[in-house]
Amino acid sequence: MEIRILRNFIVVVQEEGVTAAADVLRISQPALSRQIKELEHEVGASLFVRGNRSRSLELTDEGRLLYRRAREIVELADRTKSEIAAGERIEGDVHIAAAQSVVMRTVGRAATRLRECHPDIRIRLHDGFGADIVEWLNNGLADFGVLVQPTDMSRYDHLVLPGGDEVGVLMRDDDPLASHDAIRARDLQGVPLIMPQGALNRREYSGWFGRYGRNLNIVGTMNLSYNASRFVQEGYGCALGYGGIVDMSAGSGLCFRPLDPLLHGSLSMAWKKDQTLTPAAAAFLETLRDVVAREEDVEGRTDGSV
Repeated sequence: MEIRILRNFIVVVQEEGVTAAADVLRISQPALSRQIKELEHEVGASLFVRGNRSRSLELTDEGRLLYRRAREIVELADRTKSEIAAGERIEGDVHIAAAQSVVMRTVGRAATRLRECHPDIRIRLHDGFGADIVEWLNNGLADFGVLVQPTDMSRYDHLVLPGGDEVGVLMRDDDPLASHDAIRARDLQGVPLIMPQGALNRREYSGWFGRYGRNLNIVGTMNLSYNASRFVQEGYGCALGYGGIVDMSAGSGLCFRPLDPLLHGSLSMAWKKDQTLTPAAAAFLETLRDVVAREEDVEGRTDGSV
């Protein structure tokens, strides 16, 4: 399976047709059609639905799978070529797959310091949630992943990021719960709730809800907070999640109330145990370790620790 053919297949999908893709690729339409047929023969399956009268091509299930894997293969090939070309020079891309979190400020500080020492290193951020991040890490598409705990970390080395996110409820500022200083489990009985899908899968908040968790009115799930906040603004429900992520400035119509008793999320920067870090990724990790150590030292002195 040639990388060149996979690249052309990706363009056909993205341009929604062989003719348009041939124009982009500057090759003849018959030649590109022949490549696609040869690719189908090689994988032993039809990649596009034949007889579709719409103007755009429609992928089969096998075609969707190949498109997804082809993008991964091409990206890995490009990264490998770039890393080999860089040799021992401290340059290139560092790919970080991350959940939305205020602790990304620590990662941002490390990236800023890294750029001062190595201006030819670029940080590539990939926003995602637990399952996506784990897949990117396992497939080698990300050098690092910011994972919400608890997560099975047996396959990874990791560095705990300081601080952690305060868990609470995002609501409209005219919601009756907005008059509370904090939200207790019993306050959420009957309240339409949008819950983080990963937290539901891990039963992350079951201990906090206790007996009040039996009859929750869960009206939706989310992976990232921004879109959920738009639903909250429109009155669809309240969203349980981390504070400090979405805009709650004056005029936003939103407010956030922490849980009582307090609950904080913990996050770790993870990387595969068996993966050799590129010089750029190794430099980033060294810088991040230094930033985390400094922040923990400041926090310890602020708490009165010796």
